[in-house]
Amino acid sequence: MKPTARRVWLVLHVSVSVGWLGGGYAMLVMGAVALSSTGKPLRPAAYDLLHISDTAIMIPGSLGALVTGLVLALYTKWGVLRHWWVVTKLVLTIFAMTFGYAYTAQGVKAALAATLADPGADIGSLEPGLLAGSVVMLVVLFLATVLSIVKPWGRTRRGRGSRSRSPAMAR
Repeated sequence: MKPTARRVWLVLHVSVSVGWLGGGYAMLVMGAVALSSTGKPLRPAAYDLLHISDTAIMIPGSLGALVTGLVLALYTKWGVLRHWWVVTKLVLTIFAMTFGYAYTAQGVKAALAATLADPGADIGSLEPGLLAGSVVMLVVLFLATVLSIVKPWGRTRRGRGSRSRSPAMAR
């Protein structure tokens, strides 16, 4: 990949990743507002904003981070399976996406439906679970950010065998 193209992809990757991280923080704040607003008209509005944020920020941000990260890994010296930090970051990204889609998004939809019908609805452990889910998401995304900066652990076995090959030859 030419340096200019790499810079463009890197800017895109950092931008969507920061957006995803910021969306996670916003969801934590809105979840706290929803949890502290039981019985108030603000509660369903908070869940509606959580749903909108999930749909408009979290899903596109996660997909954008995955796609741009894969492009950078495939077409630069890092490779997808050549460095442990890249492999770990990919696993964290896939975990965060799966967790977000399977757990958080479904919980937000259920909480929104219940509180639209009755702002004081008892939705049991759903609210604290959503708050805990936001914390888990932020920790995972923070760890992925740290990995991008620190780049620990060296090369994988596959990476040690490909030192002299260019990214295009390694594919």
